Amino acid sequence: MQLLERIEKKNAELVLLKAQLNPHFLFNILNNLYSVALQDNSLRVAEGIQKLGDIMRFMLHDNLSDYIPLERELDYLKNYIQIQTLRLSPYVGISITTDLPASHCPQRIAPMLIIPFVENAFKHGISYQHVSWIHILLHCQDNSLRLLVKNSIHSSQKKDLRQESGVGLENVRKRLQLLYHHKHRLQIDQNENEFVVELLVEFDA
Repeated sequence: MQLLERIEKKNAELVLLKAQLNPHFLFNILNNLYSVALQDNSLRVAEGIQKLGDIMRFMLHDNLSDYIPLERELDYLKNYIQIQTLRLSPYVGISITTDLPASHCPQRIAPMLIIPFVENAFKHGISYQHVSWIHILLHCQDNSLRLLVKNSIHSSQKKDLRQESGVGLENVRKRLQLLYHHKHRLQIDQNENEFVVELLVEFDA
């Protein structure tokens, strides 16, 4: 019995080491690509690779925690927006504006709670054929957070985005009900020109 337990323990250690190796391998590849991009004077590519590495670290580490500092969620959000801005910068008809806190936000929050709303805006609000815009505002106070995300809607989008926003937003709705029951308000509106999401979250004092 002791031999079997030792074998199982070794197998568990190997699984853990393998899980640690794969991200390490990916980060090494990203570092190599970053060096190549700098050598070729591809500063936009180098910046994108650097931001992608930061996002991967968040997904592999912070995302596994029950709660994280709000500032870590904001760092992820800013990196994601910057990558999207790099991707869309050649298109003059696309405008992305943000109003995000630069000062310290002391609260803790469940990870990946506000980001899906921004991802949804980039998914549905950008068109290469029409003038497009996204506006993202986030304010944090002592015991509350307010997120406002607005994006353009185009004539080709006939369906109701409130019903077609996919698994990501439905997942967030359920998590908000479970984690912040009676401590949040989520309002999603749509008219002919824009899609608007407003989220208010109250934190324990």
